[in-house]
This record gives sequence, structure tokens and C-alpha cells, in this order.
Amino acid sequence: MKKEEIIMENSYQIARILDIPIKIHISFLLVLPFFAWMFAIQPEPFGFAGIESAFIKYILSLMTAILLFVSVLIHELAHSYFSLRYGGSISEITLYLIGGVSAMEGELRDPSNEAKMAFVGPFSSIIIGIFLLLLNYVFSPAISLSDGNPFFLMIFILGYINIILGLFNLIPAFPMDGGRILRAFLAQRMGFVEATEKAAFIGKILAFAMGLFGLFTSFWLILIAFFIYMGASGEEQQVRNRYEKYN
Repeated sequence: MKKEEIIMENSYQIARILDIPIKIHISFLLVLPFFAWMFAIQPEPFGFAGIESAFIKYILSLMTAILLFVSVLIHELAHSYFSLRYGGSISEITLYLIGGVSAMEGELRDPSNEAKMAFVGPFSSIIIGIFLLLLNYVFSPAISLSDGNPFFLMIFILGYINIILGLFNLIPAFPMDGGRILRAFLAQRMGFVEATEKAAFIGKILAFAMGLFGLFTSFWLILIAFFIYMGASGEEQQVRNRYEKYN
């Protein structure tokens, strides 16, 4: 059984937007309670540990986790909309353990269009983040549970995380969107495969540095580094296979 078939079997369609199937992978269902638990035990202003009522604490934490993945879905829909607009094709959007993936069939032929398509995802995350932080500031400037509303603390957390995700995705290395922007820039000066290899190489260097730093600081950095390395390697191999098939 192929890897793609296994992934499909472990994914379940929950909606269809822009005529694109929206799916959730089984790993998403596993990580959602974990994210809710993390929000529940974190102190303010990035969690709800200060709430006395356990019921309210975990309801808000679960809502925050769900809305965080809704934000990720909006990020992926922004990519998909521009891909369709520029003549690309999206077979599905799947929410996984560490985020969302828009399954593009092939690449956009115009590097400038690929750069725009890649940029709009992080841009949408940053806009969502700014909007939520402004909303929180206007209606509840305090981000302390003792002075403010727990609901607006959730708005603050979502706004803050969206901005961080948007900026992180602009790092010019695969598999982040910044890596696609870098590839589009390089593809105007060299072959597409070579541009992919260079962007993937930068992604691997970033993953190695992040993993090394994580050894002395945080296990999470090591985990993120692992997924960055695998994502960069996977993109590089897919492009090589695709071009070897047709050349």
C-alpha cells in the first residue's frame, strides 16, 4: 500500500469549501485534546491556569485549540484561492498533527504567481492576528483574568499565536511558505529543480540548527526541527521525481 493511500485512509472529510474537500487526519484528533490541555495549564496571558472553575477552564482551552486550527484552515484556504486564481489545482486540504496542508497538483508555472500564492497564507495569519489583538484591546485592554474577561484572554492568545505563525512561515526555507517564496525568486534565475534543491538545503540547515539549539533548551524545538527537515526533504524528492518522470 502506498504512503498516499495510507494517509487518505486515515483522513476524513468534514466539509467542502471553494469546491475543495476539507479533511482532518486522525493525528489532528489526537493532538486537539493535547493542545486544549496545554492551554489549560499555561498561566496567563497565554493560558487559562488562573481560572478557578475547571469546567470553564477546559471549555475555553478546547475552544482556543479548535479556533487555532480554524485559523490554520483560513491560512490554507488563502493559499488555495490564489492557486486556483492562477490556474493551479488543489485536490484537498488536510488538517494534520502540526497544521494544515493544501495538496497542490503540480506547480504554478509563473514564479511570481507562486510567490504571491505562498505569501498570502502567512499574510492572512498576520492579518487575523492583528485584527484579534485590536479587538481585544478595544473591548478589553486588560489581559489579566483578575481585570478582564476570560473570553477576551482567548482572543488575545489566538491573535498572538496567529502573528507568530505568520512570521514563522515567512522564514525563507522549506517547508515554510518563505521557502516557496525563495524558490520562486531563485527559479527566475535557474532551473526549477535546482531552485527547489537550494531552498530545501536552507530548510535542512535551519532544521539542524534548530534541533541543536533544542537539545539545550526545549524538546519542542527538536520536534519542530524534525518536521522541518522531513518537509524540506519530501518537497525536494517530490519535485525531482516529478521532473524525472516527464524529462
